[in-house]
Amino acid sequence: MSDCVYHGEVLSVEEQRDSVTLELKVPENLYYFQGHFDNAPVLPGVAMTHWVVEYASQYFDADPAGFQAFNGLKFQIIVCPGYTLKLNLRQINLNKYSFSYSSEHGKHASGKVLFV
Repeated sequence: MSDCVYHGEVLSVEEQRDSVTLELKVPENLYYFQGHFDNAPVLPGVAMTHWVVEYASQYFDADPAGFQAFNGLKFQIIVCPGYTLKLNLRQINLNKYSFSYSSEHGKHASGKVLFV
């Protein structure tokens, strides 16, 4: 898989005072599909959580170096190449954010991320 990318394509961004919703197209040449799994690629949960930390940093100035933990992490429906996801990220307080991934296929993942 040459010419891999590491992020979904951002199709739209809706910012509110304490939340942001991103629409992400999951490309077929996403790096994280390599070996996960060859005959039926699935987006690993670790990639989804990595994106949450990155977007919390980008939209809310959360310091990725201050990442502490995920709480209440749930993965409900697998994400396949070509899906269009909505990531809703909401600031609960200065160090805590809730997130959820959903699409036309249903709710894929949710939880909270904590920073120091």
